[in-house]
Amino acid sequence: MTIGIAGLPELTQNYRKAACLVQTPTLDVSLLPERAKNWDALILPGGGDIDPALLPGAPPADPHCHDIDPELDRRQLALLDLFVQRQKPVLGICKGMQLIHLYFGGGLCQHLPTADTHRYLKYDQLHSTHAEKDSFLFELYGSNFTVNSAHHQGILTPGRQCSFRPGIFPLSVIQYAADGVPEGIVHHTLPITGLQWHPERLCGRFARQDAVDGGKIFRHFLSLIR
Repeated sequence: MTIGIAGLPELTQNYRKAACLVQTPTLDVSLLPERAKNWDALILPGGGDIDPALLPGAPPADPHCHDIDPELDRRQLALLDLFVQRQKPVLGICKGMQLIHLYFGGGLCQHLPTADTHRYLKYDQLHSTHAEKDSFLFELYGSNFTVNSAHHQGILTPGRQCSFRPGIFPLSVIQYAADGVPEGIVHHTLPITGLQWHPERLCGRFARQDAVDGGKIFRHFLSLIR
């Protein structure tokens, strides 16, 4: 069993360490499709802001946007497409969740009106969230719980028809922040999950008493592969 991380080795250490906490057999970090064909599951990690050219209508970049890497975005989307085609598990974290949403035809707010309560300020912020009943997050953490936060962009809902395939928009929001910003999404039929927060920074040496155990997310993800 191999879990692939769609990124660069020097920028994905926390994800590798978090995955190892749940005894992942093999980890591989790459952006190459030929490597990804041997993976059983995909993690789309966090990172900089998404290239505005990928957004509906290709708007100009918001002045608050930073660390945009168009080539990286397109490589990650190509790997996501591969795993959608193969119907294999995908976990998107922060930017990774936003890429999932865009892939299926959803929109993105380049700078949230409440960005100051979500963005990274020398360290992760914390805020309360609500999970929908019957969701896996409700099963893991209950209805209301605290997560970390390090983003200024966010997804827009509801999404449109899938841009890659016809039909009803296939994602549902299962977790919200108190200000209504979506914090978690799932695909209706595929094992695809997205989180706006960073579970890899809420487990192991990063575990906190004032927030949830992020390790539960990786254990849940491993169960989807099995």
